[in-house]
Amino acid sequence: MSALERFAAALLFVIAITICVVLGAKYYGARQFAAGHAAAVDERARADAAAVLTRTRDNAALATRQDANNATITEETHEEVQPVRERIITQRVYVGSAICGPAAPAEAESTGGSDDADPPGRLVRPDVERDIVALKLAVEKDLSTGRACQRVLEQEGMVP
Repeated sequence: MSALERFAAALLFVIAITICVVLGAKYYGARQFAAGHAAAVDERARADAAAVLTRTRDNAALATRQDANNATITEETHEEVQPVRERIITQRVYVGSAICGPAAPAEAESTGGSDDADPPGRLVRPDVERDIVALKLAVEKDLSTGRACQRVLEQEGMVP
């Protein structure tokens, strides 16, 4: 074997070894990257699961507290509105004719009639009274609910 042939064989051997080393390094690097990537994905999945579990527990505690607050608001509103409701329902509504119109059909005035206003203390029509009472009750309930909500907000520390 001549020197040139030995040189060519050695060169071919070095090239083959270099190719093997490069391919081995790429394969090893790809496996390391894949292993690192898989570990990162697993770590992220565990962190996400823990965060979801924590958030679920926090939401359950918050829902429980909100249910208690809603029950408190409803109870306080009912306690505050009940006496007002009884007073509003038992009192009759008296209004002059300028607001509600005549309670009875208009009749032709006699010559002795006058243009004076109806005497105070006249009852309004039943349908008007019903609507006024319903409006008063709705307003009182809304105001009472607002006050109860304000108290809950103050207890929760949400209002300075």
